[in-house]
Amino acid sequence: MATYKVTLSGEGVDTTIDCPDDQYLLDAAEEQGIDLPYSCRAGACSTCAGKVTAGTLDQSDQSFLDDSQIADGFVLTCVAYPTSDVTVLTHQEDA
Repeated sequence: MATYKVTLSGEGVDTTIDCPDDQYLLDAAEEQGIDLPYSCRAGACSTCAGKVTAGTLDQSDQSFLDDSQIADGFVLTCVAYPTSDVTVLTHQEDA
């Protein structure tokens, strides 16, 4: 199991956490005391949306974002696994 550095920034969040490749970003952040927005925890809404500015994620469990939004870098943190060190702008639901 690999562990990656996940940098989170936006609306009062500016930190880097360790996230195993088999744990969702949202869950890892919560375990490390970081409060990020969420609602469904199933990848079916946009409350937890973020935007990837560097690195890669696997969010194949999500069902809300369309291909163009994914291509633009949007990610649902509640169902995203890191596949490299990654930087995510949080609180992007209204972006």
